[in-house]
Amino acid sequence: MASNTKGAILARHRANDDLNTPLLPQVARGDSDLAADGMRGPLDERIIAAASAALENGHTHYVDVPGIGPLRDAIADYLKGAAGGHYRQGNIVITAGLQESRFLSVQMIGEQYDSIAVPAVIHPGLRKALGLRSRNPRTIAVSQAKGYLPSIEAIAQAASDGCRLFYLESPSRLSGAAYAADEVAAINQIIAEKDAAVIWDQGLAPWVEGAYASFAALDSDCARTAAIGEAYSGMGLASWFIAYIAAPEAWVSSMQSQKQIMAICTSTASQYAALEAGQLYNEARGRQLSRLAQLRADLLSAASEAGLSVVGGEAVNVMALKLSEDNMKKISRAGIDFAAGSLFGAPDVIRLNVNHSTAAALRALS
Repeated sequence: MASNTKGAILARHRANDDLNTPLLPQVARGDSDLAADGMRGPLDERIIAAASAALENGHTHYVDVPGIGPLRDAIADYLKGAAGGHYRQGNIVITAGLQESRFLSVQMIGEQYDSIAVPAVIHPGLRKALGLRSRNPRTIAVSQAKGYLPSIEAIAQAASDGCRLFYLESPSRLSGAAYAADEVAAINQIIAEKDAAVIWDQGLAPWVEGAYASFAALDSDCARTAAIGEAYSGMGLASWFIAYIAAPEAWVSSMQSQKQIMAICTSTASQYAALEAGQLYNEARGRQLSRLAQLRADLLSAASEAGLSVVGGEAVNVMALKLSEDNMKKISRAGIDFAAGSLFGAPDVIRLNVNHSTAAALRALS
């Protein structure tokens, strides 16, 4: 390749703001790192043993591209129980982390539509996924009062303007805000009337205290929804990069082909570890949810006493604050990393993971 051609390619890459969007760390790098997407925690010895057994049993070669059958069955069953989904093994693709789920769903499903409607405030990984091959994104206005989720009216307007593919988070990856059941039903009516489709990021759903309303539960024919999320959040697998896409089988084939080209497969031993994690998940999640809910309630009380403005949200594993630039600098000077809202599209907001180190971030503001 000629040097001037290489230079042109590099210049084009540098000029692509979406493609150069920085990603948040997948797993916390220490106690003071409150910016990561995934939860930090120890692996159960039984999960480690399952991965070791898989290696000893010869599962060291390429796995089936969409994932091992037992794990796909387990994820389908999990989605039925946790979110009311109607998926079967043929609807499931196991991915090498949530970012791969974003990329495959946006790029391959997006090929079927003229544009994709994207909230003005969204995880930076979505912008990065759109950066490689633009799918003509259309921005949907968000409501600060609703935790930076798009309002039902804004979604209806985008549909009226001709958008037929939507990318939505519930809970929001920034604030943890989630749509209530009646709001999900209203979105479903809009989508059905316009014969549209939805990519629905429900990765933070396990951390919603109480009932969670998934759009996938209303798609009884598995015809217009791709649900994405991490596999068994909180089980210590965040650094193992195991996530899923649950979608109509007609969409799965194209995503499967692209995945084979792009990454060939997701680690076989990791998938057997995730399978074991699924067996332990319900009991472990109950304990974690209770602990995080109490911890977040204490943090919210402390934030209120300090006069801080908290963005409302239902997911108990994250906490979003509206802060001045000076207060953001105070937290940074205290040696605490946070997820900058500017990466999401909300420059006056930060996101903190909820753990025992979060109180230090609040103390830095006092």
